[in-house]
Amino acid sequence: MKIVKFKKVTNGMYQIFFDNYDTTLIHEDVILKYDLLIKKEIDEKKLKMVINDNNKYIAVDLALKYLTKKMRSVKEIDKYLEKNNISKDVRCDAIKMLKKDNYLNDFEYSKAYINDKIILSNDGPNKIKNNLIELGIDNDIVNETILIFTDKIQKEKINKISNKLINTNRSKSANMLKNKIIDYLYKLGYSKEIINICIEEISFKDDDKIIKKEYEKIYKNLSKKYSGNELKYKIKQKMYSLGFYDYDDFL
Repeated sequence: MKIVKFKKVTNGMYQIFFDNYDTTLIHEDVILKYDLLIKKEIDEKKLKMVINDNNKYIAVDLALKYLTKKMRSVKEIDKYLEKNNISKDVRCDAIKMLKKDNYLNDFEYSKAYINDKIILSNDGPNKIKNNLIELGIDNDIVNETILIFTDKIQKEKINKISNKLINTNRSKSANMLKNKIIDYLYKLGYSKEIINICIEEISFKDDDKIIKKEYEKIYKNLSKKYSGNELKYKIKQKMYSLGFYDYDDFL
């Protein structure tokens, strides 16, 4: 077959016309690589190589467009290319090319991901590690890069989160609030050991006004149904369930 005509289509793609009336779309980098000029002869074997390389360049271009929005892990790129009907072999070759040119680097991706989470979220290191593993980052890379999230940073974030919860949950008993904060921090992925250290440094004490307010509200509701010792017992049950253990002054 002989090339008889080129026609630029879009995004670096050219339509090549052959003398047997066949036509195909080829990436400009592939045209340069194989020196595909007008009147150049090309056999079926060479054309197959050209098309195979062409698929790789198309996959690379797709990946690069996806990467313009933000950094991606190798697994994310692989899934994206698969979604765009790129075969497994072509995906592997495209990813190798992207790695070689440093467009894909899971180590750098992991570092950037952790720094973003530290700055923009309340997520703790354990939650971040799990997220990175789900994104396909190798365990060794995760364990090395998570060291960015130092104990000092953990303590600073834990104290900030704890103070905010204390200020927005003033109606809760000290005991319930303390347990709520511990549970919340653990779910966010902070180290149990560091949570305990920080919590021990926080003074949790019930406000007498809050205790009195809760007691009066409970008394008002329960006194409609109970009296005497039974009323005292029911009040005690309810106050204990709310985490208030020192309320005898209001009896």
